[in-house]
Amino acid sequence: MSTPEDTEPRTVPPTVLVHQEGVIAVIGLVGLAYRGEIVTGLAPHGAPLTAVFLGIAAGVAGFSVMWVLRGFRPMRELERWQRRMVKGWSATDAVVIALFSGLAEEAMIRALLQPIIGLVPAALVFAALHVVPDRRVWLWPVLALVLGLGLGWIFERGGYPAAATAHVAINLLSLLRLREAAAN
Repeated sequence: MSTPEDTEPRTVPPTVLVHQEGVIAVIGLVGLAYRGEIVTGLAPHGAPLTAVFLGIAAGVAGFSVMWVLRGFRPMRELERWQRRMVKGWSATDAVVIALFSGLAEEAMIRALLQPIIGLVPAALVFAALHVVPDRRVWLWPVLALVLGLGLGWIFERGGYPAAATAHVAINLLSLLRLREAAAN
């Protein structure tokens, strides 16, 4: 019988992730609609352009920190595992997944849950979404917790557009780099 450590991840078809993120988006949007906050929950806190620029800056900063950490052994193992997940993806696949995951997860975690349960519990839920049954990639939920705290802080400053832009930027830069490495 194989254990999770013996099993190598297979390429994940992008359509599977689009469906998963679609469910997360529906939960977020239905929850916001139920609370009567579909517009206000997704609105920027302040000027929309400022929120987007805050998100871009935070996303590039978050990606840069992960890029610096790539020399850390657990980060190398995580990236090796993730490269196998995205092997064969096109650049379009990476863009679509980055958009869907960033927009959907921020709608559910930040816009819907964080105002109710608070920043730290929302970051813990975000981290839980990134747990996989493989001890070799223990770093993934830890990174997600740290990034979740950062995204939550950005949400409180700039609203949903800022947090979603940051999340999309982190995912886009990461997925494009991972798929390029997987192709080589």
